[in-house]
Formats: sequence, C-alpha cells, structure tokens
Amino acid sequence: MKLRLFALILVAILVLFAPACGKKEAAPDAAAAAQPAAPAVPAASGDVAENLGQKIGSSYVETLKQVVAMLNDKPPAADAKAMLGDMKNWTIELMVNLGREREALSVADRAKADTVLSSRIAAVPADLFKEYQAGQMHYKDDRELFQLIADFNIITQYANFELLKKQLPEEAKRLGIQ
Repeated sequence: MKLRLFALILVAILVLFAPACGKKEAAPDAAAAAQPAAPAVPAASGDVAENLGQKIGSSYVETLKQVVAMLNDKPPAADAKAMLGDMKNWTIELMVNLGREREALSVADRAKADTVLSSRIAAVPADLFKEYQAGQMHYKDDRELFQLIADFNIITQYANFELLKKQLPEEAKRLGIQ
C-alpha cells in the first residue's frame, strides 16, 4: 500500500513538473525523467526570471506536500527512509535542472528569480508547514530519518549553485557543479 502511494505521488509529481525539466515526454521512472534539461533561453528576461522563481517555489511547496502525504500514516522508519530517499534524489535532480536554467540568466535576473522564490517560500501555508514539522517530530528518535526529512526544508538550495557550493561543497562536486 505504501509503495503504491509512493508510486502515485511520484506520477503526480512527474505530471505536474515534467515541463520544468524541459520538453521531454514523461519517462517511466523518476531517474529517467530527471535528466538535465537544456538551459532556458530568455525571450523576455524579466518574465523568464519571474517564471523560474515561481517554478522553483511551486516545486518546493509541492515537495513539502508530498513529504507530508508520505508521512501522514506514520510508516515504519525503514519504509519512510526508502520513500523519502527516493523522493529526495528525484527532487535534487529537479532542482539542479532548474538551477541550470537559473545559471543561464543574467545576474540581475537571477536576483529577480531569487526574490520571487523567497516570496513563494514565505507564503508556504502555515498548516502545511505545521504538518511537515509534525511528521518530522514523529521520527525524532531516528536521527538519520529526522535529518532526511529536514533536508526537504532547504532543498531549494540545489537550484542556487552559489549557495549549494557554499553550504554543501561536497554535494556540489558530486553533482558536477563547479
């Protein structure tokens, strides 16, 4: 049942966010769907920057919703780790792809995208964040799982390569972000 829920959630994410990964057809699995997308070519750079900030922010909110849904039934820690580990890997791929689009922007447009993203993060519904934190607290005795859940709160750093290199330099190297 939990794997079926995870598969359903993953399909929903693919349907919602496949356009953020480029003009590819939906792939049969998350790893195939999360291949790097070509950087966006800004047509009207302000609009592209704003749209990108919205895409990253919407992806973040949707990810939090999926984490809450996965933890809603309080699955055993081993099951939660497996589901959330897969979800984190997929979300990192998505954020890195969006980060590549961000890198293609001018410095001013990156700042605009970041401002839009910050606004989107600040507008996360309080009840969603409360549910997220409650799900995390359920696993407070499992440090590894507790941290895995916490990682989703700052997952947008993977879309900002300067920030990622500063905060998680080994992770940036692992992903080929120089």
